[in-house]
Order: sequence, then C-alpha cells, then structure tokens
Amino acid sequence: MRVSRVFLSGIIGCIVAVAIMVAAARLSGSAADICTLTGAVAIGRTDALGWFVGFIVQLVIAVIAAFVYACIFEWVTRRAGPLIGLAIAVPHVVIAGLSIGFLPAAPLIAHGIAPAAAFLEYDGGWTVVGFVCAHLAFGFLVGSLYGKTRHAIPTNRREWRNVASDVR
Repeated sequence: MRVSRVFLSGIIGCIVAVAIMVAAARLSGSAADICTLTGAVAIGRTDALGWFVGFIVQLVIAVIAAFVYACIFEWVTRRAGPLIGLAIAVPHVVIAGLSIGFLPAAPLIAHGIAPAAAFLEYDGGWTVVGFVCAHLAFGFLVGSLYGKTRHAIPTNRREWRNVASDVR
C-alpha cells in the first residue's frame, strides 16, 4: 500500500470536499457547514476554534476513508484511477449521508444550528447537492492521486478447461 499517497490524497480530498461544503452552505444561506457541525459535536463550540477542531476531525476521517479506498484499490480492484474512485465514492456518499443524520442534536440546538438530518437535508437543497458532490470529488481525487497499485492483476491466470469441446 502506498501510505504516503494515502495521506496526501486524503488530505487534498478533504480540503476540496470542505471547500465544496462551505460553498454549498453559503449558497443555501445556512450558518452551518460540515466543520462547524463536527466542531459543535466534538467540543461544543461553533466559533473559529470549533470550526478548526471540526476541520481536524474531518481530516482524520478523510485519511481513514482514503485508507479504505486504498485497501479496495489494492486487494479488490487491483488498480486505481478516477473512475474507480468515483465508483467507490457512490457507496461512500450513501454511508456518510445516512450516518450524518445520527449526529447528536443537543449540541447543535444549543448553538442555534438546525439538527443535521441525513445528507444535511435540513440545511437546504444546495447543501445536499454539495454534500454529494464533495464526496464524489473526494473519491475522484483519491483515485486519481493514489497512482499504480502494488498488487497488480496477475497475468498468469489459470484457464478453465472448455468441457464443451470434450462432449461429442
């Protein structure tokens, strides 16, 4: 596994995804973006420190997700690329979208932020679109930046005997 590529692609993917989410939150007119939500849940603050802690938590989550992508690249698909990254990003966005609905609402309501529903749907349509696009962009970037896998597809595959030619 290319560990340095995993960290690099996870960090770059996270930065791009957070930028997309911040833009989507601004388009929706929502006061909460993904880093603010995460910071409010993690330390109970929605100021700059809360946003920064939320960003660090998102970086950690992104690197863990990039490791999962790398495991799939190395041992399942045995190749990496932008389209394979996008294909992996589809279940990733579904899992992330549904799990964000399980964030505890109490710290968010205490700071005047609407509770996060699945796919951040309570924050407006642009936020949902941004959430999906951010995760797809993450998968695209991780697939693009990972490079060639170390576990290639074996070229000396065992061929099946054609039993149809044996039957008369």
